[in-house]
Amino acid sequence: MRIIAGEFKSRKIDFPKTRLTRPMTDRSKETLFNILGSLVSGKHVLDLYAGSGSLGLEALSRGALDVTFVDRADWAVKVIHRNLESLELSARAQVVESDVLKAIDRFEKKGLRFNLIFVDPPFEHGLVQKTLNKLDQSAIVAPFAQIVVGHTVQEPVQDQFQTLELARTKKIGQANLSFFFRVESQHGETKSYLSGQF
Repeated sequence: MRIIAGEFKSRKIDFPKTRLTRPMTDRSKETLFNILGSLVSGKHVLDLYAGSGSLGLEALSRGALDVTFVDRADWAVKVIHRNLESLELSARAQVVESDVLKAIDRFEKKGLRFNLIFVDPPFEHGLVQKTLNKLDQSAIVAPFAQIVVGHTVQEPVQDQFQTLELARTKKIGQANLSFFFRVESQHGETKSYLSGQF
């Protein structure tokens, strides 16, 4: 597995040798970051269900200010630390070993906010909807923040939330990438930084 673009383009990254981890394919990852474009640079990023940390590491390579990685598996956390150390990126990252929903509660109590959030859980375990419901009610999602969700075609995401709006779903093979943004009212209108790119 490699980083696709940015400062660390073509650098190899490690990933857990286990069936419990399903790394996002290079094709899906490239599509994801092509859609986000310049929205990654300078952002506070949250990588939920991080696995190897592939998405967060790609974001750091493309200029993200910092990334917080969350995964409940100790072996995943160890791999993320190894990758950060290999790329000398530990100073720009935090790795949290925790259940994702509990981590969101802790981040909210600390007053943390994120501009870009990746949600790529194990497929078809009901985690996509639970996590989106949690983020919909959470103050950790900054105004106009983007949320990118990986899910299967068989596990469609709900598009009706109180504070989140679905901007686009992109099908890639048997997987989907769905892009949400935090709705903020401006004189009765809503704004998405992604809308002009679709």
